Amino acid sequence: MKTLNIGDISINKVLDGVERFPAVNAFPDIDIEIFNQHKSWMHSFYDFNSQMLILSMHSYLIQTPSLNILIDTCIGNDKNRVGQGPIYKTNEGILSHWNNRSSNYLENLEAYELTLEDIDIVMCTHMHADHVGWNTRLVDDRWVPTFPNAKYLFSPLELDSLQKESPNPFDQYLRLVYDDSVLPIIQSGQAEMIEESTDLGRNINLIKSPGHSPGHYCLEVNSKKGNAMLTGDILHNPIQVTCPSMSTMFCDDPQQSNQTRIKLVDELTDSNTIVLAAHFADTSAGVIESTNDSRMFKLI
Repeated sequence: MKTLNIGDISINKVLDGVERFPAVNAFPDIDIEIFNQHKSWMHSFYDFNSQMLILSMHSYLIQTPSLNILIDTCIGNDKNRVGQGPIYKTNEGILSHWNNRSSNYLENLEAYELTLEDIDIVMCTHMHADHVGWNTRLVDDRWVPTFPNAKYLFSPLELDSLQKESPNPFDQYLRLVYDDSVLPIIQSGQAEMIEESTDLGRNINLIKSPGHSPGHYCLEVNSKKGNAMLTGDILHNPIQVTCPSMSTMFCDDPQQSNQTRIKLVDELTDSNTIVLAAHFADTSAGVIESTNDSRMFKLI
């Protein structure tokens, strides 16, 4: 992804890795034929031979004149991610490589001429395992905050979800990530709960977007010269632009997730707002455009 400039704010992508995931596992109710109907623009996000979604795991680095803000921290390295729950058992062949993994994420971040100490704010759109992993890193067998000077913004609803049982089969991962990727941040005193008054700057707005998880947030970046929307996991794959009423197996409340997604996609269609989703592959950045009978996601 090329650097996006929204007024005096710049946005870059920090890659943690690219993965493939069976479409029928991610979307249990999907008709695979829908991908073939949109083959002209879906090839960057879907492997038609293997019927796999192509998923990018990345953060967004937002730089304002005064702040370096990191949105979502991906999977992380050295984490224990072997489980016994239904999500893991169904997808063991895909998810097992999240266990004790090693990626070049920190090197990719430092390529923007930043040190770990330069990050001022870490904002997690939600607290699933692939969005909080680099909150911490393993140093001398201890989990320590990766960004020692950063304020970590957490949704209190997300934190509450991590600390109690839920019907979500992804809950097993939620319990794992609390111990190694959230609790050390709380213990270090760097955690701050998101409130109505939380301010990331005059041109950056936090938007409540529940459904995929209880306290999910999107971020809107505005200027007179353009707008961008960081959608977190409201959109996992661009096929949901065409079929916004289609949640993934990872959604905590599929019905609410659908409602949130339908509203967001409607608002973004033909708006020229740059969409920055958490897992869209290729250059990731694009816009939602209407077609004769549907919608498409167009990379920029």
